[in-house]
Amino acid sequence: MHQRLKGFTLVELMVTIAVLAIVVTIAVPSFITMMARGRADTETNDFYRALNYARLEAINRGLNVQVRPVDGTANWAGDLKVVLTNDQNNPLRIVPALASGSALAGSGTPLFLEFNNLGSMVSPASALVFTYTNGTITRNIVVCPTGRMILNNGNACQ
Repeated sequence: MHQRLKGFTLVELMVTIAVLAIVVTIAVPSFITMMARGRADTETNDFYRALNYARLEAINRGLNVQVRPVDGTANWAGDLKVVLTNDQNNPLRIVPALASGSALAGSGTPLFLEFNNLGSMVSPASALVFTYTNGTITRNIVVCPTGRMILNNGNACQ
């Protein structure tokens, strides 16, 4: 009686590797895109929360509160700080910089945003659109003069 050896044949292994290679080739680009979209959502939400925090602090304290880049320029992709307008040296909160490859720019390149005790935006006096970009992914954050913030709606206050 002839006993057959147990195991896989070379043909079976080659077919399995070929199928695995096809699946990986299809899945990896989708996974990379999904990760980039997740990063974009996280970073825009962090910025949105910082603006909301500044607005709420202005209302709660009854004082003007600013959100500004730490370096004093219009570099909104770097570290940001939330400060009282009359006490710039003691930040209420620091927001970390965006990941490398990401950019955040405000229309008109403002140096800071300031909210008053009613939650309205004092400076700049008109609606402001921040555009986040990372490769082909783009997100918009609109800050209305009333202090209302809108994520991903384009560029208009409603």
